[in-house]
Amino acid sequence: MNHSSQTVPKDEPLRSVHTSNFPQILTQLGISLVVSTYQAGKLIVLRADGNTINTHFRVFPKPMGLAADIGRLAVGTASQVWELRNMPVVAHKLEPVGKHDACYLPRNSHITGDIDIHDLAWGKQELWFINTRFSCLCTLDFNHSFVPRWRPHFITAITPEDRCHLNGLGMVNSMPKYVTALGETDQLKG
Repeated sequence: MNHSSQTVPKDEPLRSVHTSNFPQILTQLGISLVVSTYQAGKLIVLRADGNTINTHFRVFPKPMGLAADIGRLAVGTASQVWELRNMPVVAHKLEPVGKHDACYLPRNSHITGDIDIHDLAWGKQELWFINTRFSCLCTLDFNHSFVPRWRPHFITAITPEDRCHLNGLGMVNSMPKYVTALGETDQLKG
């Protein structure tokens, strides 16, 4: 195949539009919103700035799952989990001074390999995440890329085959309670 005849798309800046009440909703709730887009390789922070939305972009390789807790954020990427912590002292030094109330900086990274992390959530003592590639619910430790803690009853083996496309995680009382999958299958790319 002759690759020289193929056109390579130009990197165009990401643009966004919002409803007129979206800034008011964020202001009323006192929050910013963090969005991941694995197709563009970006983590996007959306925050109200008067009657408009200010967007702040950060590059991560294939970011998908996000978990937020007081003062910390976890991001599941192509082959690792990043943990970012809020550093208020740094936030108060950012230009324009007085405009930023938080600044999340990378503090830890854990290499997982390419496991397709679709969702994450902070538990009581640890971070839980959906390992889509191996069809299981996992945690981290220092000795392994990931620690399988649960798999659906119809999955017969922990193997890198994305057998049911496990993808969502719901927590109750800081413990995993619900997961979602695209189907009840036990075959390669089920």
